[in-house]
Amino acid sequence: MRELTSARDSGFAIGGVVALMAVSILLIALMSSSVVYAIGFSTATRAGVQAQGAAEAGVAVATVGLETGTCSSVGAVYQSAAGQTPVYRAVVYVPGGSGWVQGCPAAGNTNVRILSNGTAANGGTAGQRANDSKTLETVLGPSTQPTQIAASGPAVYAYSSSNFGGSGTLVSVDGSSPKVMISTGNVNCDGASSGASDLVVKNGNLTMSGSCSVTGNVWASGALAISGGVQVGGNAVANSISISSGAIRGSAWSASTTSLSGGSSSIYGNLTSTTTTFNSGGYVGGNIWNYGTVTLDWGSKIIGNATGTSILNTNRPSTLGSYTQIATGPGASPYQQPATPSVPNWVDYNYDPSVWTGFTPVVLPTGTCSITTLRNAITSLGGGKGLIDARNCSNGVTLTGSDQLAISNDVAFFAKTVNIGNSGGIVPSAAARVWFINPDTTANGLPTCSSGTSFSVSGAPVFQNSAGTIKASVMMYSPCDVTISSGVRFQGQVFAGSATIDGGAQVGYVAIGLPGVDLSTGSSTGGGSTTTTRTIVSNRNYTGS
Repeated sequence: MRELTSARDSGFAIGGVVALMAVSILLIALMSSSVVYAIGFSTATRAGVQAQGAAEAGVAVATVGLETGTCSSVGAVYQSAAGQTPVYRAVVYVPGGSGWVQGCPAAGNTNVRILSNGTAANGGTAGQRANDSKTLETVLGPSTQPTQIAASGPAVYAYSSSNFGGSGTLVSVDGSSPKVMISTGNVNCDGASSGASDLVVKNGNLTMSGSCSVTGNVWASGALAISGGVQVGGNAVANSISISSGAIRGSAWSASTTSLSGGSSSIYGNLTSTTTTFNSGGYVGGNIWNYGTVTLDWGSKIIGNATGTSILNTNRPSTLGSYTQIATGPGASPYQQPATPSVPNWVDYNYDPSVWTGFTPVVLPTGTCSITTLRNAITSLGGGKGLIDARNCSNGVTLTGSDQLAISNDVAFFAKTVNIGNSGGIVPSAAARVWFINPDTTANGLPTCSSGTSFSVSGAPVFQNSAGTIKASVMMYSPCDVTISSGVRFQGQVFAGSATIDGGAQVGYVAIGLPGVDLSTGSSTGGGSTTTTRTIVSNRNYTGS
């Protein structure tokens, strides 16, 4: 009996062990399955991130290709090179029929679609391969070419010397030297063109007298005549130089003759000339390098050495530090002549919205355009950049009396008449550029001032906010005469057929420029770049629907 009981107990024990083993095997299987799933999930997640990144890389490469014009050369397909990571294949589509067809845009004014498939560098494991590839669909809008506005050109450019003058002041705002450039004609400077400025006369003579004062350098292709105690703060370069009363505080270079007359005529630096003549005085503080004869007279004084083919002292006493006589003529001057600044050609600038990319055109109605009309035009911009076409306004752009126009971004005005006066003007809420433009409608390389076109700024107009902490930078362009008078103060530049800056006016030089041209040379910049930009209209992961 006891044996039977023992056998029965043993059987129960074996069954328990077997059951326990079965449970253990099941647990081990479950744990192994969990580990395998976890590893597979982790690798699938990694694959998904890699595939998504690869697809995005394909979109980026295709976008750059569309913007730089390489689509046709690759047959509308951009794909990674063999063995390269990330691995992508991006195909470009254009509108066709009722949907999309593979191909490159024939023009920039259409949307394009990019389907980019990216493949993971490391796929999922344990059968989890769903994330090994991803497809992105990106729709790009029409292309635009960014407006290139080169901040170029002198402080004041006048094509003609007609009406040039004034007692206004030029000052530097950003440390650059404000230059006054006259392209054609003789210039008579008898008012103060003062400030940290240079004066350049490209094709003509320069006569400086009265209260004319240039603190920088002067260049004249013809004769330079200084009288009335005028001071040139820097150097002087001209075909000939004569000083009867006044001074060049730097050095001077004359291609032909130089004469100094009277005891108050001076050149403080060195002088390079063909012939030099002193009459009853005259002073040179440095050396003279002369290709011909130096003729001294009573009271003349040369502190340094005089070099020339001959030295004549016609009426002693005179003072000469030393001299070197070279009968055959001296060689090239050791004193380096400053390079003549490049005076730009005239720029015929007409209304052309296509070069003002990023500016919203607003065409004003025919008739009288009041300050309310202008304000409504600015409001319609919604804070964006604006191109205000006021060519049909019988009164052009008129900001006089207390008419002030508030702006928050760059604005360009085209009008036959620009009249800014009294306390009217521009009040910016943020730093902004403003263009006031009389269009030149005749493309002949010359300023053509058509009937009824005028440009005037007078009184005490404003170009800043009420606190004076935010200022607009203003470009004034006209093929006619730009007259700035009566204490006007603004920062910017003037490019005109002729210019008058008078009445204590002050121009703080800030280069602004015009879209499509380089005002330093007068040449076009419109064809310099073929790069365009496209904005994203939509972007999604694509599953085929």
